[in-house]
Amino acid sequence: MKKVIFLASERSGTNLLRTLLGNHPDIDAPVAPHFLDAFNESVGLYGDLKKKEHAQKLLEHMVKLANHSYHDWSLKAGAAELCERYSVNSLATAFDAIYSEKARQEGKNNYACKDNHMFNYVPLLERLPDAADIRYIYLYRDPRDNVASWMKRPLYMHTPYEIAKKWKAEQQEILNLVNRVGIKAHFLKYEALIANPEQEMARALEFIGVPVDEKCFQTDENNKESKRNEYWENLSKPIMSDNAKKYLKELSSKDLLVVESVCAEPMSALGYQPETAANWEKKKDFLFKPRQKIRIFLSKRKNRDNFFRKMADMQDKIDMINQIKKDL
Repeated sequence: MKKVIFLASERSGTNLLRTLLGNHPDIDAPVAPHFLDAFNESVGLYGDLKKKEHAQKLLEHMVKLANHSYHDWSLKAGAAELCERYSVNSLATAFDAIYSEKARQEGKNNYACKDNHMFNYVPLLERLPDAADIRYIYLYRDPRDNVASWMKRPLYMHTPYEIAKKWKAEQQEILNLVNRVGIKAHFLKYEALIANPEQEMARALEFIGVPVDEKCFQTDENNKESKRNEYWENLSKPIMSDNAKKYLKELSSKDLLVVESVCAEPMSALGYQPETAANWEKKKDFLFKPRQKIRIFLSKRKNRDNFFRKMADMQDKIDMINQIKKDL
């Protein structure tokens, strides 16, 4: 079974790529429950996962997360069955088991995972017995448009500076995995994907090692997920081939300077050209900190009610994860 793992920052087109891959008749690409982020810090509380009863407890909680209404995997197999079928004895094998079972349930032989922060868990995944079947896809997007996207719908980051810092750190981590650790990854530029999905998806499918299928070249107007979540509404619409360089209208000249200054090194490595001199220095901007605090406060106040009204399922999911941790 091929295991397609996305290495990417949030708001880089991962849901688009996931749904395009999921249109393939032999790749399952479900909504991401973010298993490793949810359980990595608390996995030690389950005890020795080489003991069946401990592994089953972990799987029981992972199935509960997968089947939450926010993801709606509708997994039918129970923890005991999963533990036996996939020889679960670690967090990595539990993660692989539950994705593999979802693919099996859907009648597919491969899966794609866009869980957040997967670049943090590459060493964990590389210990899987069949790690040779992993296919890493590095999907990256212009940081200026990444920032513009976050600023339109902020969840937990509220200023271009903090978003740019996160984007920079994540690209550096991924590039380090490729250049120093030596993992083999397929580079996929978001702007190229939306401009020429036929060519880029064909290349991605060839890298994965599955037959090229035209269903992967476009979105499905009947996509059910787009009806459930405001953040996924574009998944049933045609690919927006012009969804690039929106930052030219949506970022102020000062914000653009800050973002390009923070992200200069990985931007250059990935082939993005700056619009400014990219010479802003935080230490010389004496009013920067107080402005940041005011901006964060105003953004949180503006978006608080909107978040809880439209993302109630996400909050319920977070509450469920926190309760699981308390009960351990």
